[in-house]
Amino acid sequence: MEHAITFDTIEDAFLFVSSAAPGEHCAVVNRTTGESFFASIISDYDELPDDIDESDDYIGIPHKNDLDLGKPLVMDFIRQRCPELIDRVLAIFSRRGAY
Repeated sequence: MEHAITFDTIEDAFLFVSSAAPGEHCAVVNRTTGESFFASIISDYDELPDDIDESDDYIGIPHKNDLDLGKPLVMDFIRQRCPELIDRVLAIFSRRGAY
């Protein structure tokens, strides 16, 4: 029987991975059981399952930097969806501490 992966499970794993520099924390979620597993090289903590490399049941959770979020993504969205706002959005990003 498959268990649902909840938003909270993915959010917790994402926050854990993103709470350190890229590559220092990792997390996977089992798509069958809904369980999450964590590891950290900075605290010598590893609860990753032994079959992680042999099974397609695990989904690796990316670091926030892997998602390429930021100004380029926003500008692509504005150009495609509401180009009339491009000057306004550029003004927002030009302010100190805007993003």
